[in-house]
Amino acid sequence: MFRRLLVGWVVLAIAIGLVAGLLPGFHINGGALTLLWVAALYALVNVTLGSILTLLTAPLVAIPYVGVARLAALTARGHDVVLSDVGDAIRRFGLTALISGVLAALAFAILATNAFLGANLGGPAGWVMTTLALAGLLALWVFLLPYWILLVDPEREDQPVRARARLAALLVIAAPVRFAWLALLLASLLLVSTVAFVALLTIAPAYAALVTARYSLPLADRLERWLGDRDAARRASGGRGKAAS
Repeated sequence: MFRRLLVGWVVLAIAIGLVAGLLPGFHINGGALTLLWVAALYALVNVTLGSILTLLTAPLVAIPYVGVARLAALTARGHDVVLSDVGDAIRRFGLTALISGVLAALAFAILATNAFLGANLGGPAGWVMTTLALAGLLALWVFLLPYWILLVDPEREDQPVRARARLAALLVIAAPVRFAWLALLLASLLLVSTVAFVALLTIAPAYAALVTARYSLPLADRLERWLGDRDAARRASGGRGKAAS
């Protein structure tokens, strides 16, 4: 599989070089490494956005996925799971999931566009722009993994969405390397599953949600307890200071 990806990458770079040489007004500054970089970026943008139709319909995927995430969260918490939990999750969290999906799609579009523009710009400024945009894409993907699970966590239903989003961000900050590896593993799984379209729609997202839930929820519980103990200690210290004064 990796050999095919490598061959496809080289072929795409050659094709971009030919287009740059044949079409007037289309120029790419640099040599083979630049062509390979532009080809990799083009492939990333193509996979991330696909097309305008994909961008517009991508948020709708969040609605059924919130049901899958709910099943994964219930399973990770040890609750009994029935198929009707999917419909219940869509009714309760569907609107929030749709808004989250729209915001995520817009963020992906902006970051991917900046990455592509930076690569075409060239020079130090262009490379910095592209690198920052790619880092933003990675950070957004890593953040969304625990976010969807925490959004439908049965033990955090009384928390506002903002608090659950904040906790997801704190999880990534607390364990960036672990979540980066998890994101890479799940992204590879979803990429491979694109060979079988049915698997992409069912098995792969469900497995990804379950893995993320089993990893994220215990870590979120520990982090939340630690934050609570820290805040309690600060309040107690502040109370003693006022009493002494």
